[in-house]
Amino acid sequence: MKSQRGATAVAVLFAVYAALYWTHVTAAAMPLGAQLSYFAGSGSAICMALALLLSARPRPAETPFGGLDRMYRLHKYLGVAALLLLIAHYATVPGGSEGDDAPGPAVGDAGQGGVELPIDVFGLIAMIGFTLLIVVTLNRKIPYHRWFPTHRLMGVVFIVAGVHVILALLDGEAISLASAPGMFLALLLAAGMAAWIYKQLIYPRRRKHAFSVAAVNRLERATEVVLEPKGGMFAFEPGQFAFVTVDTDGFREAHPFTISSGAGEDVLRFTMKVLGDYTRRVRDGLSPGAEAAVEGPYGRFNPLRGPAKQVWVAGGIGITPFLSALRTMRPGHGRTVRLYWCVRSAREAVFLDEVRTRAESLGGVAVTLFDSQSGARLDADAIAAELGGDPKDWSCWLCGPKPLVTAVSTAMAARGVPRRRIHAEEFEFR
Repeated sequence: MKSQRGATAVAVLFAVYAALYWTHVTAAAMPLGAQLSYFAGSGSAICMALALLLSARPRPAETPFGGLDRMYRLHKYLGVAALLLLIAHYATVPGGSEGDDAPGPAVGDAGQGGVELPIDVFGLIAMIGFTLLIVVTLNRKIPYHRWFPTHRLMGVVFIVAGVHVILALLDGEAISLASAPGMFLALLLAAGMAAWIYKQLIYPRRRKHAFSVAAVNRLERATEVVLEPKGGMFAFEPGQFAFVTVDTDGFREAHPFTISSGAGEDVLRFTMKVLGDYTRRVRDGLSPGAEAAVEGPYGRFNPLRGPAKQVWVAGGIGITPFLSALRTMRPGHGRTVRLYWCVRSAREAVFLDEVRTRAESLGGVAVTLFDSQSGARLDADAIAAELGGDPKDWSCWLCGPKPLVTAVSTAMAARGVPRRRIHAEEFEFR
């Protein structure tokens, strides 16, 4: 089920800092321009720290956030917010290029032969580095395997920014380390740094589930990879995903894929669309027998935990969580399900025969295929009419391209379906 408790907790944390900060600077009679500038800078550091905490994939946080996919979505938004606040900080920073206010506070004693290093140098380095990394992240033309190593440098940039903030707190011109907002910032910076160090040094050594590649099935513009456990099969729910690493050249970077097998199967299946370099390599170069490590499961997109009357909308390979649900369900499941599957051509509807056969044998499940090549389009009005004209009693589960998910969720909400009953798979990690 969708949850906003995690995002609410992040907002409350930021609000607490804002209250501490403005109470402190107002009492100190700091000029308004300086108040705004330092608040933007410290707010940027807080967003960076929270983003790093979320990227460490803390298991206890998954349920409050509604799944790791939503944690990573918030992680992305925090990164963009951090950049905007950093720009606002430098655009409004007190002082200028001339006069006594121009030089920033320095570290070291140049008169004793030391190196005079203005605090602002650390901030400037962090701003340049962070801007470049965010631009690279937002550029979808850069392949995942080239982007991922650069994204790991975010922690280095954060440490540089943290040094800038700590030195400013020690200087005490804006807020001091001993003040309430100063202690808040220092603790959060330490937590962010610890999260990054954990993710780089400890997290990769966590024990993963051992598998071997049993089969690589090449489908129409998709590939099904079947993994066989080397020990016992781990438990998972329909709609969950896992990170897969294969111990062979070209496949050693972890990639997330939705599990398409049923919860009771003795093998693990991943069905992936052939989109980029990695999925093409899987299709063309992965062979049975290779050793694989699986980390997971993650995610909270499980329609079988929802109410009895459900609408499932799948776009292309977005059928995978619903395929897992159908493979898990048994006759007498007690649900009424309407599955609407949108594809560009009927040939791309992988496992269509199985989906229809399972729907018929389970009972209570109706499947409608929308083939855009033949002119069939998903129509929210038609769905509402088929549901009996009162869709607010139904829950909606959506997985597919973002335009499709946005259009259907907006249309169903406009027809009275409560937002809390509309669930979308946020399967983006970049």
